[in-house]
Amino acid sequence: MAVLSVARLEGHMADAQERAATQQYAGARESLAEAEQYANEARWVPLLGSDTRQEIHARGAALQYWQREYDAVLPSQAEPVAAIDETNAEWQLVVANALHRRGQQGNSKDKAATLQSLEEAAAGYLTVLRNNTWQEDAAYNYEYIIRLRDELAKGKNPPDQPPSDNSELGEGGAPTPETTKQGFEIYVPLQNDEKSPSGGDAGKASTKDRKG
Repeated sequence: MAVLSVARLEGHMADAQERAATQQYAGARESLAEAEQYANEARWVPLLGSDTRQEIHARGAALQYWQREYDAVLPSQAEPVAAIDETNAEWQLVVANALHRRGQQGNSKDKAATLQSLEEAAAGYLTVLRNNTWQEDAAYNYEYIIRLRDELAKGKNPPDQPPSDNSELGEGGAPTPETTKQGFEIYVPLQNDEKSPSGGDAGKASTKDRKG
């Protein structure tokens, strides 16, 4: 029974990942719900159990994050990132990202409010970094937030708000500008019958006269 539960669990996890990658968020949530059911049944299987359930929770929070449901991701505690089990660094990182994004939804023209939201975001990423599990994304985001905070404190313009469209995949790409060929010369090797008889043989240098 446990082996069957593990097989079905892995199948639902794969379905959830595929649906999330294609932005089928409702279907991904259904797959995660099914996976959690089988994870509870297979919790006594070695090297599975709680680790898989933690992964399911992190993925569920990520689905809400990509749909910009930031309030749903954040726990109600004063320090939302610290409210997540410290053994689930993936989940903590999603919560830290949601905390930062929710802060960006405020009035970006209010310097004091923007500084406060950046301080809260930095504290969230620092909580993730204090765990035993290293999170490179958390380290990068923490440094980025600190730089934004320092620039704003020095009187520079506050960071822009995130895009308001419905795209979750960022800005569209564009072809790079055509590279000019000005200043470049193309050399075509000569054929054997085109070489000058006085040009010498390749790899052979003329003998130099010794001085003295």
